[in-house]
Amino acid sequence: MDESKEKIIVFDSYENAIRGNLVKTKLDAYGIPCFLSGENFVNLYPFKNELFSGVSLHVFENDVARIREVLREEV
Repeated sequence: MDESKEKIIVFDSYENAIRGNLVKTKLDAYGIPCFLSGENFVNLYPFKNELFSGVSLHVFENDVARIREVLREEV
């Protein structure tokens, strides 16, 4: 198995769970696997700072070019 194809990265982070879920839903519609983290924490503490980056969108590294293309259109 080629590790570079299976590497999961944080593609972007969002200040709230709503924005993160909108992006995730769009990627799901295009068949791009992804997941969010930090949703529960940001719901309890609605702030973003250097210690907590907000809701993070995780994707496979080899999907980044396709994701950028899909997200060019406004969500």
